[in-house]
Amino acid sequence: MRKINMSLVVLLALPTLGRAEYTRIELKIHGMDCAICAHGIRVAVQKVDGVESVELSLERAEADIRLRPGNRVSLDQFRRIVKANGFEPRHATVTAMGSVREVGGRLSFEVSGVATALIISPDKSTPETYKQLKSAAASKSAAVFEIVGTVEPTAGKKGDDLETVAIASARTSQ
Repeated sequence: MRKINMSLVVLLALPTLGRAEYTRIELKIHGMDCAICAHGIRVAVQKVDGVESVELSLERAEADIRLRPGNRVSLDQFRRIVKANGFEPRHATVTAMGSVREVGGRLSFEVSGVATALIISPDKSTPETYKQLKSAAASKSAAVFEIVGTVEPTAGKKGDDLETVAIASARTSQ
């Protein structure tokens, strides 16, 4: 009985320990200029498991995607949807949960729920935020952070498919 109770406690704790995900993605879309185009993208995005809502703005040429807690959605999934509809995905402003690590001398934000690592840009991130995250990585902190940052699409360089993120803000999550 004691073994079963301990297993139950561990299983109940897992969702909070592993919380790492995108919570919002604002994806710029080049070439989306008509309501029919926007509708096609909206329908396709809404079919993705984990999407809570999606709003498209022709004026801003942007998809604002809100995601449910515990999702396993990646930014790349939405980029593929945009490309499949005949448009070009551009930069995305993301709100994400994850952890920071130093990997190969570079600071990395890991959205582990989707096995995504974003290299944190030291020159484009706010200096205070970069220092905060660098300190957490140096101390090997297990803290989970909520970040807001801008991810640029990869330039297609061979051998380096890691994307960079310019972080505007970060806070530890409870």
